[in-house]
Amino acid sequence: MQGRRAVFPPDGEWIDFNGYFNLFYIEKRKKYTNQETLTLHLEVGDCQAVRLIHDETMIREIELSGQPEPLTLEFPYQETDKGVFWFSVKPGISSKSDVPQLSGWYEGKCQEEKSVRIAAVVCTFKREPYVLRNLKSVLRFLERPENASMNLCYWLVDNGRTLSEHEEISRLAAQHPDTIRIIPNRNVGGAGGFTRGMIEAIEEKERLGLTHVQMMDDDAVMDPELFVRAYGFLGMRKDEWEDITLGGSLWREDFLYIQQAAGEWFEEFVVKNDFPLADLRDFHTCTDKYMCEAVHKNTPYSGWWCCCMSLNLVRPDNLPIPLFLHHDDIEFGIRNQKAGIVFLNGFGVWHKGFELTFTGVNTYYDVRNTLITTALIEKERSQTEILKWIWKRITVDIIEFRYGEMRLAYQAFYDFCRGPEWLSKTDAEKLNNWLREQVAMKPIENLKEELGEEDYRRIKQYAEDYRDSYEVKTVNEYFGPARKAANLVKKATFNGWLLPADKKIIALSPVESPFQAFRKKKVVLFEPFSGKAVLAKKDWKQMWLACGLYRDAWRLMKKHKSAAEKYRNEIQKFTCMDAWKQYLEIEKGTKK
Repeated sequence: MQGRRAVFPPDGEWIDFNGYFNLFYIEKRKKYTNQETLTLHLEVGDCQAVRLIHDETMIREIELSGQPEPLTLEFPYQETDKGVFWFSVKPGISSKSDVPQLSGWYEGKCQEEKSVRIAAVVCTFKREPYVLRNLKSVLRFLERPENASMNLCYWLVDNGRTLSEHEEISRLAAQHPDTIRIIPNRNVGGAGGFTRGMIEAIEEKERLGLTHVQMMDDDAVMDPELFVRAYGFLGMRKDEWEDITLGGSLWREDFLYIQQAAGEWFEEFVVKNDFPLADLRDFHTCTDKYMCEAVHKNTPYSGWWCCCMSLNLVRPDNLPIPLFLHHDDIEFGIRNQKAGIVFLNGFGVWHKGFELTFTGVNTYYDVRNTLITTALIEKERSQTEILKWIWKRITVDIIEFRYGEMRLAYQAFYDFCRGPEWLSKTDAEKLNNWLREQVAMKPIENLKEELGEEDYRRIKQYAEDYRDSYEVKTVNEYFGPARKAANLVKKATFNGWLLPADKKIIALSPVESPFQAFRKKKVVLFEPFSGKAVLAKKDWKQMWLACGLYRDAWRLMKKHKSAAEKYRNEIQKFTCMDAWKQYLEIEKGTKK
């Protein structure tokens, strides 16, 4: 927003309510709901006129008296199948304030409304400040009279078993027992936490009249109005879309107007995004074909930062895979995609950028769980393709001196080849603790002795400048093709390993290309917003280890095929209620 004009137009100029959150997307409603009308209700004061608009064409202009009055305006919903509806207001010339007094809402009607009751499940591990922030926000929202009829359940799956010890959280839970529930759970990652919430919803389905379970990240920022959009849409859904999934959009916490994703899909070991980093300040971006269409060319899934699923899909015989974290949402979403999925504007959350930290421990889960997902949904992938992908993961880590991640990439492949039986019986918490020991980063201040005073000051200043200058352009560069590109010399010399070393120490963030470590002997790997860093060094022993891992991965391919077949043939054993209760150490017939 640049200057007063962008926020508060001069007297007499039109104010357009055509931002992302105020648009009404027609095609999605027509395809998936029985909605028959669309009414705009406005409470206005000191306004000259209101316009109803379809796309960029004015439908109707209504002159006003300039006095406070309620308005009920009908859009031509039945005559329009695509595009967006929105409205514009012309303030009074003698308005005493910069913005006219105005409030309102859209109302849709259908002949028969379906019953909806959502259990929102938040999986958390020792993140009390985030949990308390969102909990208070939800309770304030539910205290408003118009929201009481939702009967929303808001359940906190406590993987750290610490929420009950938090005075304010436990007090709020005690004051609102019909809404808030704290569910202690083993530390089995997001997959185990969300599945624990699913189990609770399944077991309470009949007693509480639950119809849907909604997964939500604990550290995401949300506007509880998203529940209004969910209830309104689901209450009018067509019978043929009874079990449609509401996918949640992901907006960036650092650049609030940037939409990171509104649906992604998986192919050739990679999560793909057909409409990344959309600037929601731009009307033409918000009305792009991708944003308006009800069905996409590549059927997407929704991340579990915010995703609402029918309890006809989430059943005792149809639960996620115990993956700890990463890819649980991908596999489960693809498994159930025949029920349909839709992404509504305003149904989503704001989250920190995932590119701001090194993969670290997640390297293990990314590799292992990508192999599991590929085995289940892309069985046409050849042994050669899989081996090349494993080698590539090892190579990316070695050229940036990230030896811990290099070893974890191979360990993930090794563990995949142990099969689904091993996965279901392993102690997930113990494994995760071991993984964390392999790739520890420390506060950048700890590098002072390793670097020396001069290099330390220079590197620390670079890290601070990098953080302060971080912008949307930087994010775009990270997701662009240039970051992964390397010239022939870099490829032929293994990013300079085979050339004389350049002794000047540089700093690299996770956003920058690993090829910037070309010929370097030492590199400081730093995370610009966490303040953590590590001094990475060129080490020929680690290079020889990498060569050994290439060889071992090639040998291990003999076991890959049989492991993949076991996942395809036996995975149902581990995605049922009994298996999960055993995994979570929940006794049958009891709640823990």
